[in-house]
Order: sequence, then C-alpha cells, then structure tokens
Amino acid sequence: MIAHVVGEVDLSNVSEVRSSLSNQMARELSCLLLDLSETTYLDSTGVRLLFELAEQLQSRRQELRLIVSDTALVRRVLVLTQVGEQVPFHSSVAEALDALDRRSRTGADTDQADG
Repeated sequence: MIAHVVGEVDLSNVSEVRSSLSNQMARELSCLLLDLSETTYLDSTGVRLLFELAEQLQSRRQELRLIVSDTALVRRVLVLTQVGEQVPFHSSVAEALDALDRRSRTGADTDQADG
C-alpha cells in the first residue's frame, strides 16, 4: 500500500496524520510505502511518528519504507535523526516497488536502509 503525506507534519496535525495512516494499515499488508515526496516540513513529532509506525508494523511482521527524493527538504531531517537506520529510504515509488519485487523473487532482503 502507498500512503501520501502532503504538506507539513508537526505538533498541530500529527494526531490527524497518525489516525489517517492507522486507518489505512491493514493487517494483511506486508509493507506500507509512505510517500513523503510532497511533505514540506517534519518536526520532532513527525519524526517520532515515523519511528512509532516502523515499530508498530515490525511487531506485526510488516514493514515501513519511505519514499523521499534525494533533494527533498525533509530528507535532511530524516538523515540527521537517523530514521534511515530503521526504515529504508527510496528516491521514488518505482524504486521502492522494484526493491520489494526483487526481495520477493530472491526471498532475501538485500536493501540497506539509506540515510
């Protein structure tokens, strides 16, 4: 499943974003691709949300992967907060889907978290 986050994620709306994402996460999904391509701002509550989502999905044997271009403003925040050590980054949806496809064909996760 691909979810898109547009605009800012901060203290004023993080609960709404969390609720929206939680409502979209089905137990039968193997992976949530979170597209941050159009996310213009991410404060510490947004970063914490990403860590929480990753942990929640991992506890259900699912995973979170982020779509964030190399030039996106929020990528620097994600790198500085070491989100990439827990959640793989991909530059595009196509790249993320290719990585998932390769993993399903080989049976191994060869992706390294980028960050």
